[in-house]
Amino acid sequence: MTDQTRSPEPSDAPAGGASAADSVGGAVHDDGKVSRPGEQSGPAMDTHPTDDEARIAGVVVQTRADVGDAPEERIIDVLRQRFSDIGLDLGDDRLRALAAEVSGG
Repeated sequence: MTDQTRSPEPSDAPAGGASAADSVGGAVHDDGKVSRPGEQSGPAMDTHPTDDEARIAGVVVQTRADVGDAPEERIIDVLRQRFSDIGLDLGDDRLRALAAEVSGG
């Protein structure tokens, strides 16, 4: 086996696709890549701000799917942990109301 078959030299092919010389271990290098106008170059989650009420509603929906049939105290514990994870501190009254919403009661 020659060195060229193990490590091909970069080609003079037009830009637009990765060549074998652009990859190492199966990962394509994007060194020198310039973003085009309108191209998403960051995480999609960072581009849309969400207010607290939307975040609360999302936690309620997910908690209902995960533990909606659990006892109310378990639902409250799960809600408290999830809101803590996203940086929201809700009072006990609000947690109880949301737990009732989760359980459908």
